[in-house]
Amino acid sequence: MREDRTGSEREFCGRSGFRYLKGEYINMKKQRKLLLALTGICILLLGGCGQGQKLGEAFAEEVNTLEGAALRVDQASPTGISFTIQNQTDKDLSYGQDYHLQKQKDGTWYVLEPENPVAVTLEMLWLPAGGEEAMTVEWKDSYGELPKGNYRFVKNFSDEESGYYLAGEFTLE
Repeated sequence: MREDRTGSEREFCGRSGFRYLKGEYINMKKQRKLLLALTGICILLLGGCGQGQKLGEAFAEEVNTLEGAALRVDQASPTGISFTIQNQTDKDLSYGQDYHLQKQKDGTWYVLEPENPVAVTLEMLWLPAGGEEAMTVEWKDSYGELPKGNYRFVKNFSDEESGYYLAGEFTLE
């Protein structure tokens, strides 16, 4: 037993790696493993930051199949979009505030994974037959700033019979 500068008694067993400190045994090997594991987790969590957009699964569903309904992109930037929904059908369409973005890579559309959850209200919106609605969406908090590429802005719509995806394509240069 030795006293350190603070007057505490400590004992160290070189082979076992145990140290006696204020009545508790601490396994030094376990401490090192825990520290390495926590460091690795931090590296994994921070490693994805700032490395661009992550592509999810390929999007295999068909879009723009409802004849007479369209989502037209009016203006797009790396952080948001202005678009117009046109309903030239004879049915009322319902939709919500939800949306997702897709990115085209090698001729295939992939769902773009948001950096943070997309926060929207859960209200049901209606677009009557023959109607038109202009909207703006800012996604900087969810998707960040998009790099150059070909994208699609996709929303879900439904009538009394089915659900549909309407999409508007845009290119960021």
